[in-house]
Amino acid sequence: MRSTSPSFTELLIERAAELGFQACGVVPIDVPLRIEAFDGWLADGLHGEMAYMERHRDLRANPGALHPGSRSVVTVAASYCPDSDRHSRGGIARYARGMDYHKRLRKQLVKLGQFIQSEIGQSPVPPRPFVDSAPVMERDMAASAGLGWVGKSTNVLSQELGSYLFLGELFVASELAPTLKQAPDRCGRCTACIDECPTGAIVEPYVVDARRCISYLTIELSGPIPRTLRPAIGDHLFGCDICQSVCPWNRKAVATPLSVFRPRPEILGLSALDLLTMTDSEFELISRGSPIRRPGRAGMARNSAVVLGNSGDRQCIPPLVGALRGDSAAVVRGHAAWALGRLGGAVSRSALEMALVAEDDESVRAEIRDALEEC
Repeated sequence: MRSTSPSFTELLIERAAELGFQACGVVPIDVPLRIEAFDGWLADGLHGEMAYMERHRDLRANPGALHPGSRSVVTVAASYCPDSDRHSRGGIARYARGMDYHKRLRKQLVKLGQFIQSEIGQSPVPPRPFVDSAPVMERDMAASAGLGWVGKSTNVLSQELGSYLFLGELFVASELAPTLKQAPDRCGRCTACIDECPTGAIVEPYVVDARRCISYLTIELSGPIPRTLRPAIGDHLFGCDICQSVCPWNRKAVATPLSVFRPRPEILGLSALDLLTMTDSEFELISRGSPIRRPGRAGMARNSAVVLGNSGDRQCIPPLVGALRGDSAAVVRGHAAWALGRLGGAVSRSALEMALVAEDDESVRAEIRDALEEC
């Protein structure tokens, strides 16, 4: 398909803005990527249990193989920056307080692809959108396109928009004029994200050990959260914003104009107690159209048990005892035991001793024994 002029790229960027994207750029399909750094990250095992990162490594290194016939990638960013409460900690991560971004952004990228085809003609290889749904080195592409730079936290940072950004890509067969204007790294000597991470997940500038990251532990990890890291999770139920909350570039970032990404009251109002005691059907209903569905009911109840254990509030003991005795998921019963041991007291000890007799799952029994030592 024919090449296009820089003026068309400008027109494309204008159309992207009309569709709700606060930033847009274009890179060639063979744009240089930091694949060596990615390979080193994998080799060091810093991806934890995210085996899909390894499985599709070759596609990340060769974007053209992901959608054969593509010659350019349109990369976009949509802000979910809150208009207030920028420095709060805990609870549910800001990106998950609104509607799920995947379908919304993909729908808008489809419209952007239709615009391209209406302007320069149909192609045997139609545009293909991706929103966190394929092995794409999206941060490298966004940085190369001029949307920002990859900061020490590994988030993409923009002078105007900060780092509260959803990224998306549109692979197209046309050779679009690129916007190769990579922004300089403006992190400077700042190490706020590294210093403030409670689990020490940013092990060095630009390197995150996912195995220590609260977002990974509360969302991606399917099994038990390592006991040594549970206290540092604090009151985080789903994800974490600390490395973004403390970033100076987010202090004056423009709030999102997109109402769909603004907090939903029913999500924002969820407490650890709500999520611990919720039934499967209740969770199915409340999580519809929300990113919090990813860990499932059991994953969110597991996280809630950790948060309640960290609360220091012994009024949480009765619901934790209920979870220890009756939750169908072993991972929830185990974390409820840990929480009771952390809260301590005679009621906790009695419940743990009875549960040790009744429990037949060895992993939970191990948690109970450890909890009894803490009481």
